[in-house]
Amino acid sequence: MLLLPLSEIKAQDVFSVGPTFHFNFGDKKPKVSWGVEAALWWYEDNNVPVSANFGFDRRKGSTILYTQAQTGVAIAGLSAGPYVEFRKEEPTIVGLQTDYWVNYYLGLNYRVRYNKEGTKKAFGLYIKAPIVTDPEENSDGDDDWDWD
Repeated sequence: MLLLPLSEIKAQDVFSVGPTFHFNFGDKKPKVSWGVEAALWWYEDNNVPVSANFGFDRRKGSTILYTQAQTGVAIAGLSAGPYVEFRKEEPTIVGLQTDYWVNYYLGLNYRVRYNKEGTKKAFGLYIKAPIVTDPEENSDGDDDWDWD
């Protein structure tokens, strides 16, 4: 979930990856979870950037795997997609996850998971490291890739 603030690389694809931490509520008692999320952003020929992400979220008693489509402008965006939750002492469950976020490299998000058992919510914090996938692809002869 990362949008780079650098207009010079808007024509590039950007991969980002980093850790996530969430405070989950909606269960019997709140739980803290951690995970890793990766995203690939496509900026080229798009007025509004689009992305796909995938990740996992781990907390005591469960592991969640998810993937989402996402979009955003400037420092805010949203994403949605399916998830599957593997629970230690209960049946596996599938549902829909949505995220609403603000960030540059350090971000905050509000996550809502919907499934047949109800709605679960979380507030989160994450850090993303961006990697330009092919800086030479559309450089138009400009070799100035100064990130400062």
